Formats: sequence, C-alpha cells, structure tokens
Amino acid sequence: MRRLLLFSILMVVLATACSKNEKTVVKPEEQVETKIRGVWMWGTTLYNQGSEAVVNKLTENYVKDVFLLVKGISGEKTEASLLTDFISKAHAKDMKVHLWYVVNSDDKFFSNHPDASIYHCPKPSIGYQEPYPMNDGRINMLYPGYQQYVLDNIRYFLTNFDCDGIHLDYIRYSHFVYSFDQYHLQKADSLGCNTQRLLNLFVQDYNYYAYNEGFVQLYYNGDADVVKWVELRKNTIYDYIHSVRELIDELKLGIKLTAAFMPEGATEPQWGDAYYSQNYTLLSPLLDMIAPMAYFNDFGQPTNWLKTVTQKALSAVDSSCRIATGVQSYGGVTAEQLREQINYALEGGASGVVIFRYGDTSPEQWQVIKEEFQKISESEDN
Repeated sequence: MRRLLLFSILMVVLATACSKNEKTVVKPEEQVETKIRGVWMWGTTLYNQGSEAVVNKLTENYVKDVFLLVKGISGEKTEASLLTDFISKAHAKDMKVHLWYVVNSDDKFFSNHPDASIYHCPKPSIGYQEPYPMNDGRINMLYPGYQQYVLDNIRYFLTNFDCDGIHLDYIRYSHFVYSFDQYHLQKADSLGCNTQRLLNLFVQDYNYYAYNEGFVQLYYNGDADVVKWVELRKNTIYDYIHSVRELIDELKLGIKLTAAFMPEGATEPQWGDAYYSQNYTLLSPLLDMIAPMAYFNDFGQPTNWLKTVTQKALSAVDSSCRIATGVQSYGGVTAEQLREQINYALEGGASGVVIFRYGDTSPEQWQVIKEEFQKISESEDN
C-alpha cells in the first residue's frame, strides 16, 4: 500500500514537472513572427554584383527576406555555386532566402515540348474558328508531365540548397481567353461542361464575349458551363500548390511556402476567378504567405490603394496565411510614393512588404527603404 502511495506521489511530481517544462518550450508554430522586410531580386544580380556586395547592401538597408529568382521565364536555373554562396552569406547576416520560382512559363521546357503551348479561344476576325496555339513559352498547366517537371525542379532546390522557403510566381492562368487546349477541353467535358458551347460563344460574337467580358458576366450569372470551366482551372492551380506543399512537408518540413498573387483576386474575387483562377480563400490554407502584387502605378491607382488591397486580402485568407504586400519601385515611382506604399500597406494590416524589385530601386528609394525598414526593426526590438 505504501509503495502504491509513493508511486502515485512520484507520478504527480513527474506530471507537474513535465507540465512546467511544456509551458517553457515554445513550439516553432507558436513563435511570434517578425514583419517581412523583403525584396524580390533577379538571379542575374548575383552574377553582376557578387554575393558579398549584395548581402552588404541588403543588410545596410534592414532587409530581412530575399525572394531570389532561381528559375524564371527562360527556364534556366541560377548557378548552383553562386546560389550556395549567397545563401551562406545571407544566413550569416540573419537574413532569410526564399527561392522564387516561375511556374507557368518556361522557354526551356517549351523548346523541348513545342506542343505544350497554351491555346487561345477561337478568334474569327483573324481566321481562327478553332482554338490556336500561342507558342510564346507559356505552358499549358495540364500538359502531360509538366507538373512533374515543376516538382522535380523544386525538389532539386529543396535537396541541394539551405533555403528558408519556396516562393511561387505565375501560379495562375493569364486570362480567360486562354487554356482552350485539348487537355483542358477533354477534362472539362468529363466534368459535364459543354465545351463546344463555350467555343461557339467566341465564334458567334468574339467582341462581346472576349473584349467586353461577356464570358466573365456569364460566370457572375452562374452559367453552369462557365462555372464548371472556371472551377476546373481553379482546381488545377490548387493541385499544383498542394503538390508543392506536400513535397516541402516530405523533404524540408518547416520551411515557408509563399506565392505572389494578382491583386484583383483580393479586390474583385469573382473577376479574379474568371481571369486568373487564383483564389485567395481556396489557396491560402496551403500557403504561409501571399504577396498581392499591388503595383499602384501599373493599375492607375493612388498609393492608398495598397491599404485597400491589403485589407481585402486579409479578409479573404485563412488565419494561418500572412499577407505581405507587394510594393512597386519601378516605372517612375518616386521615393515619396514608395514610402506611402509601405505605410499604407502596414496601415492595412500587412505582415510586412516586399519591394519589386532590387535592380530597379534608385538611391533615393533605398534611403526610404532603409528608414522604413529600420522603424519596423526597432519597433520589434522594443
């Protein structure tokens, strides 16, 4: 009886100790994440300037997250030794490196698979009564073997480099007039979509359905065939991202999966579905962060538009997915406009910003980045 009592007391003591230890251990997913102070940067920057010079400049300007292009539209990968050297030097400065990968365009793959082109809908005015290929390096997302090609490339980066994340770009359709290839048409038919009817819409009145967005209006109105078509495209994008998520969890659990999205998917979700099939709500549970590319100047908007885009994006995504707003530094943007963009994004609730891009940023703009990123850094230290 006495032994049983002592054993019971011992178990209580051990349980209490374990309980105390559990409270003092902070799980990775419970750690407070600092705001993203990021820049997008082309791989060619490393060739031109050298890793050490780039890392020093980023450090001087309080940049914390680098989204480095490692496979762009050309399909060529950034040189391995250069990439390894940059990551090592960036990590030494406590900087995170996310490998930026362009998904739906690849000249290298296209040169080996010329039948992988995306297809435009019929356009009778230039002689096409049937869908026709664009042959411009944009790849049909359902082309046999292409998704595996993407996954194999990302597997290469995950297994060979000490990266902090994978960053997907062009993970979308580029317009609703594209993707009318045999693979999409066959799959849509199997899902009960009357694809011949859809093609005939463009044949009968191209100007209305393509130029005047009559096709999009059908989606708004719940047209059964158009809805099935859009859902097919949305699910295709979901499948790509889900597959990358699974690959990361298999090979390098814990690193971030992020993506650049078009801003209209946040401000006009149905319109974004029809055009890009890149749905914030559907895809956010798979992603650690989305960067809406809220390039105000390109969209003819004032700088305070970034606050709206950020707020709309936050209202659409899962709570597990952060929003770091994409900020424009190119195209004649002034230093003051850059400052306004950063501040409006943060006012909208962004978990930081990403500047597009390193190579197009003027000395005056870098001064703004330094001042604003320093403020963020110091506020987090206090």
